[in-house]
Amino acid sequence: MIFLFSGFGCTSTAPLTRFRLGMYGVSSPAQLVRLKGFGFNSFFTRDKNPAFLSILAREAKRQKMDMVVYPEGVISSTFSAAAKSWPIAAWYLVDEPDGTNKLWPAEKLAALDAANKKWSPNQRTTFVIGQGSPALKYGKISDILMVDWYPVPHLPLESVAQQLDIARQGVPAGKPIWAVLQSFNWKDYPQRNPRKPRIGRFPYHEEIRFMSYAAIVHGARGIYYLTLRRPDGEPRTLFDFPEHLSRVTRVAGELKSLLPILDNGTPIPVPFPLADGLEAAAWRYRFRDYVIVLNRSKMFSIPFPEALLDRRWRPLFETRRDTKELLLEKDGVFHLRSYDVMVFESRFSLRRTPAK
Repeated sequence: MIFLFSGFGCTSTAPLTRFRLGMYGVSSPAQLVRLKGFGFNSFFTRDKNPAFLSILAREAKRQKMDMVVYPEGVISSTFSAAAKSWPIAAWYLVDEPDGTNKLWPAEKLAALDAANKKWSPNQRTTFVIGQGSPALKYGKISDILMVDWYPVPHLPLESVAQQLDIARQGVPAGKPIWAVLQSFNWKDYPQRNPRKPRIGRFPYHEEIRFMSYAAIVHGARGIYYLTLRRPDGEPRTLFDFPEHLSRVTRVAGELKSLLPILDNGTPIPVPFPLADGLEAAAWRYRFRDYVIVLNRSKMFSIPFPEALLDRRWRPLFETRRDTKELLLEKDGVFHLRSYDVMVFESRFSLRRTPAK
């Protein structure tokens, strides 16, 4: 196990570098207690009632969480002044201006962003796009860009990374991108073309894990899962489906352990060569190096870096200490399986000075 702990403050000017681990679809303050216990530090709600948002804000502060919420019902309400001290990760300007909300040309969205900043200049703004390419049109608007992408089971899992890469091309250098990832079944929602066969299922744990780590390797500074709440009219939530809930919270537990590294570690070059098809990211934190390595291929296992087979590297979140026992061996060469992810921690060494 990895024993790492991270404090999570709740001020309206929290640093952009803090990694958000959030859940969409919160509908009651009591849900925040459970989400915090699973490792989440942020959440999103679609509720626009300012009185209810005030109650959520009070509980969020108690749980040391922050929130992503719509500002439109708040600005002109009696809660307008108090809301400027709510634990806001970002005000959510609009949902998918590129898709379901095509009434939002870039100029109109930029004006809304400016108006929100005039009202509350110390709180940040965001919105979500439904794929990476609209970032070329909207990417300079707001402080943070959110990108949602839900590929299971229609598209390859690695398309999450592709969409984040495309979005990155449209935003200014250093602007954070938060990934919104799938934790729902497409069959629970209306199908665009009802004449086509229904396709859908809840993502497996391994799929959620791959999408999450792929998002981090491709630069996401936050991950939100959609969704806790079921479709409109359905009283149950993800909490009522323990198997599905576990697929998400097991990943959240890992990411919670890594928050100190994601928040405070220094990115460094991956300290070993990678075979084609493998991707990795590395950080230095408190005289140790940390590496996430993943196989982006849907079809093939890929030779694993020999450097990580050394006992100086310890695999995290695994059931075995010996890395070789976790890999696939072919003709004496160890391979990482398709869509598999491994996280490693190096031995402590004073020679590992903070990277410059």
